[in-house]
Amino acid sequence: MLSRSLARLVRRNRALTCAYYLIDDWRARRRLASGRIETRSGRRHAELDLDASLAYVEGVVDDYLGYAGRDRFAGRLAEIGPGDSLAVTVLTLARGAREAHTVDRYRTIRDPARETAILEGLRARYGCAATLAERIHEHAGSPAETFFTRTDLAFDWIVSRAVLEHLYDPIAALDAMATRLAPGGVMVHRIDLRDHGMFEGHPLTFLTVPDRLYRAMTVGSGRPNRVLAPEYTAWLRRAGMNGGVRVTRLAGVAGTVGPARWDALDAAARREALATVATIRPRLAPRFRALPDEDLAVAGIVLVAERS
Repeated sequence: MLSRSLARLVRRNRALTCAYYLIDDWRARRRLASGRIETRSGRRHAELDLDASLAYVEGVVDDYLGYAGRDRFAGRLAEIGPGDSLAVTVLTLARGAREAHTVDRYRTIRDPARETAILEGLRARYGCAATLAERIHEHAGSPAETFFTRTDLAFDWIVSRAVLEHLYDPIAALDAMATRLAPGGVMVHRIDLRDHGMFEGHPLTFLTVPDRLYRAMTVGSGRPNRVLAPEYTAWLRRAGMNGGVRVTRLAGVAGTVGPARWDALDAAARREALATVATIRPRLAPRFRALPDEDLAVAGIVLVAERS
């Protein structure tokens, strides 16, 4: 593990950064091959106090319902990438879901005492029964790309937050999810298209790395896959489901926006994002250099897909 000071030094140099990620990803692939799926990634609640954890959980659940335009959950739900707590899944059960499954290639290390405190906090606020967690089926070590091709279950809800950008092949995963979505079922995925701190400096530096090299840097570690907004829009169109893709972040613009269509976003924010793209466009890898500025300026989206 690099010291923080050395890590900062490495991230300031693109070649050193790439070399580090190549080595780190090789180590990650070895761990996965040996069956070691534990990870410290996704430990959001480790950074929060109890009130902040509960607010985060409530916000995520409210977002899922709001994005889908529904008042309650129902039927069987799948959450992709639950992270270091089952609290979001428990709250979906308290708010209408009958049964829930969590799906993840990895197993995020959890703090049992903190998990107990969060779940007790939910029970105090919502009167959640202690037995709700018994209705959750965990599938650690099952990538989303393969879980939905192997199960014969139908799901009324499939949700994720800041997870699809970490999948090996999110488009294949969406295809598989679509086959298991029940009539009237809905998928809601909030997707962060940024580099998650891989490089210092320009926020789009990660798009300058050639595809073959970038794949070798990220395929085992779950770092961002560089599938961008137009590919999700194309998938939704091809899948033939109702729904839409809305923008939630812009490159180089602090904080969140929307969710809204590109042309409905604040004009000043759009100009700032387009200027961010312009400063790095000549250095982008060829397939990204071929994209319109507007596609490159989108740094986060919400995808909603509903089966009629």
